[in-house]
Amino acid sequence: MKNKLGLWIALPLAAALALAACGGGSGGTTTATGTAAPTALSSSGTIDAFGSVFVNGHEFAIGAAKILDDDAPASMLDASALEVGMSVDVVAAADSTSTSPAAAEIHLHPLARGVVDALDTNASTLTVMAQTVQLTAGTNFSDHRACLTATTSPCTAVAGQSDLTATTGSVAGNYVTVYGYLHSTGTAGGTSSIVATLIVVNDPPTSPGPLAYKAEGLITAASGTTASIGGLALDLSVATCYAKGAATACAGAYAIGQVVSAVGATAPALPASSFQPAYVRLRSKLPVQTDGAPVEIEGRVSSVSASPASFAIRGIMVDATALSSGSLPAAGDIVRVAGVVAAGGTSIAASSVTVIHATLSATYGFEGDAGGVVAGSSANTWVLTLLGQSIAVGANTRLADRSQHGNPSGPTTNPFNITTFQTYLAASASQHLLVTAQADDSGKLSAMSLTIVPEPSVAGIAGIGGIVDATPAPVNGGAGGTTAFSVHGLAVSADTGAVIGGAFPLLARLSWSRGISAGDLLLVRGSYAGGTITVTAPPSATSVVIDKGAPQRGNDYDGF
Repeated sequence: MKNKLGLWIALPLAAALALAACGGGSGGTTTATGTAAPTALSSSGTIDAFGSVFVNGHEFAIGAAKILDDDAPASMLDASALEVGMSVDVVAAADSTSTSPAAAEIHLHPLARGVVDALDTNASTLTVMAQTVQLTAGTNFSDHRACLTATTSPCTAVAGQSDLTATTGSVAGNYVTVYGYLHSTGTAGGTSSIVATLIVVNDPPTSPGPLAYKAEGLITAASGTTASIGGLALDLSVATCYAKGAATACAGAYAIGQVVSAVGATAPALPASSFQPAYVRLRSKLPVQTDGAPVEIEGRVSSVSASPASFAIRGIMVDATALSSGSLPAAGDIVRVAGVVAAGGTSIAASSVTVIHATLSATYGFEGDAGGVVAGSSANTWVLTLLGQSIAVGANTRLADRSQHGNPSGPTTNPFNITTFQTYLAASASQHLLVTAQADDSGKLSAMSLTIVPEPSVAGIAGIGGIVDATPAPVNGGAGGTTAFSVHGLAVSADTGAVIGGAFPLLARLSWSRGISAGDLLLVRGSYAGGTITVTAPPSATSVVIDKGAPQRGNDYDGF
């Protein structure tokens, strides 16, 4: 059953959905009145597309940019090292403007490298280097293992959480690099986790280089040449330590609440709980720390205060007093903040806040063949038809073409981005798409990510993931009958023998006696025709309904 069902459960449709039991707004942008748009913007966010590079909805020219891995600042990289979903810091060029952004430097900033030691599909988390990694609807997956193109014993690409392997005893799980941003309070005694934007899967290093293993996060304990990042104990006795750009003695170098990164070539014992890094660096939480400098940063809101109006992301306090009343985001929202650096580089005075993913919004996943694209109501927006659903695509949508293995950054000519979206998709050899989209209060869908994948071997295959609609009410057919329901208005007709329970999918009952109820969290795959997905028994990789039951994480259930 694992080989059959696991193949499709691993798809981003199953691994990267964020579902909410309650429908909320998908958010918007709140801008301070009378505030000029900043120029020479430095931006900390996620690569959304290419041609040059799209970050936080801006297209940065990168022809003259230096591309650097923050863990090896002396080494230069080229543009082929970049991928959709990578978290990066863009330092603007001196002649950059808000209407014509240009990058002087692009800093790659992975937060963890190491082995997947644990998986929790109900909580949608991984454990890597003893750091908790939270997956969301926006998490991308990229597989670079050699077996993908092997002529003998080829493997299936890891495309989601359920296709990853965790450490079992002395057998290591998948070796991954995690990109994203820290979710933390930033206060003494606080902790941090990683909200993942991209999981890159590689073959484990046979001759580990100095950057082979890494953990970054808040210091939770420090004494002499020992410290802790989350659940990872650091032995600094042989490390070279840096603070404020200069080498420093490791003993007492770091304090609780500071953010540090620890890297080294020696793998920790499995599962990782202690690590002897070669280098440790004190990290800034902002790409620029000069007071008054314009900056833009993406993160998940960890706390909110109404008086004075403020909130925290990545351990950074955001002064929201210049924004209109009642415009504060909610804790758990993923937002983009534009403003200027304040308080000696420790906070941001916000001029605008954009909610990218509202914690109370309902998010759905769709798999199917593109039905058509028309221009949206404004420039560089589009409306995609997929499985009869109208889905808005805009500058904030992460666009990737993974229909063929090769350069992860996509083609250098005719790149896939919001400007080329319609013509690129029309010319693509594969029209098969995986889309995660969130719904606003009215049910309107906006795409968070869109990936072109290889055409399936069986024509007409389609899938949907999301909460079962209350209207029309689900009809359970009983043993040997037909179960009918809808998800976001998309009708599903399933042979009851194809419905399985999802809490333990590999041990699931083939007869789901409880039946499907409104509000259940489902994954569906079958054949699409005439506005209906039809699912036949027995359950297989191309025909199955997995009933996860009620969402396990309240109003913000992320992933599978």
